[in-house]
Amino acid sequence: MNAVPLRCALAALVAGVVGALALPGAPAGLGYVLVAAALGGVAMLAERPARSARAALLGALAIALALSAAWRDAGWVVAGELIAAVVLGAIAMCVPHGWRATAIAAIAVPRMMALGTLRIAQTVAGAAPNASGAKALAIGRGLMLAGALLVIFGALFASGDRAFAQIAGDVLPRDLQLGDLPVRLMVLAIIVALAGGLIAAAGVADTPPRPALLRIGVVEWRLALVALNLLFALFVAVQIAVLFGGDGYVRNTAGLTYAEYARSGFAQLVLVTILTLGVVAGSLRWGRTGTAGSSRLLRALLAALCVLALVVLASALHRLGLYEEAFGFTLARLAVHALLLGTGAIVILVVVALASGRRGWLPRASVGLVATAALAFWVSDPDRRIADHNVDRYEATGRIDADYLGGLSADAVPELVRLPAALRERVLGRQRARLARIDDGVAGANVSRSRARAAIAALP
Repeated sequence: MNAVPLRCALAALVAGVVGALALPGAPAGLGYVLVAAALGGVAMLAERPARSARAALLGALAIALALSAAWRDAGWVVAGELIAAVVLGAIAMCVPHGWRATAIAAIAVPRMMALGTLRIAQTVAGAAPNASGAKALAIGRGLMLAGALLVIFGALFASGDRAFAQIAGDVLPRDLQLGDLPVRLMVLAIIVALAGGLIAAAGVADTPPRPALLRIGVVEWRLALVALNLLFALFVAVQIAVLFGGDGYVRNTAGLTYAEYARSGFAQLVLVTILTLGVVAGSLRWGRTGTAGSSRLLRALLAALCVLALVVLASALHRLGLYEEAFGFTLARLAVHALLLGTGAIVILVVVALASGRRGWLPRASVGLVATAALAFWVSDPDRRIADHNVDRYEATGRIDADYLGGLSADAVPELVRLPAALRERVLGRQRARLARIDDGVAGANVSRSRARAAIAALP
């Protein structure tokens, strides 16, 4: 196992210190952006020049995803965006070309974190033994080790003996807060591990795809794909009839109300679309094509299947839209909406690749598309959109779930203040108390919480 360059190890430790100082005790906010920027600095030091242009683009997208912590208050949005930023950062450092390498880069983050941490520790432990600064480095390492031991054993002694705790309290400065020191050390370790993972990912080679162990004959895949296309075409014909027939057609045919029809089968249609992508990948991987004509026919059948799958996806979106119209927006429904649109965009990319006969660009384009979609998701302000839709629905129908809206984040407050006074006070009660309780500070600086406080303060 090779040690990392000393500059990378020191940058990783600096990123860890930034995280330890900014994150514990502060709400999600500017601190996460500062940590992301520090990790970006580590990545720049560790990046190989041959990969720098493509890695920089994906790395910039990863930092843009982390910016959500300073702009949005919805925990479910920020958590998802931060996880996506970590995964995208690993992919940015590897810059894989194929699907297999992309999947390995995405799921191997924990392994790369462990490997990178060990390599950083190896570098720090044996840093420049013969250099002029070796003695200073040795003193620094000794102080760090002594500090860690004193904190651990001192905390145990203080918690086990009140007299010792009193003496320690008299000796230490009164403004020195050590109660959260274990948490800060843990955060430091996690950030250093993330930095180590980025460094380790930079050394991952993009291996060529393995030869297929299974082959499906021409007759077999022709029969299978033609039959599947016919089944999809039949389903699409039914969906067109439902779309134009409306509620009366559904009642006479399925015996369901339109809302019940919209709710039924939704998950199955989503699964059908995802499985279609699996069929396309498997056919291209294992389908035997002895001639150029067979290859064109395979691509044509798969492209037709994808186009029909887009209609299936449109049917699922239509059902979701009917359900949202009847019952309003929720976090889950909006997230599924975004997932369906993203899946549809991937299917369109696959159709383009099949039509052109060139697929080498598809994994890279898909990663860029998913990253851009994740960025667009937080920029769209999901909680505010949910509140806006439900307030509009209340103004049109008089129906509203006040308890649900009261549980939304500060992102929703600028829309919730549009409600009538009595209802508004009921909905905003929890948010008022929460915003009064939170002290953002510099590390927790957040645009949405600032806007929410201003909107509440402007109320009569």
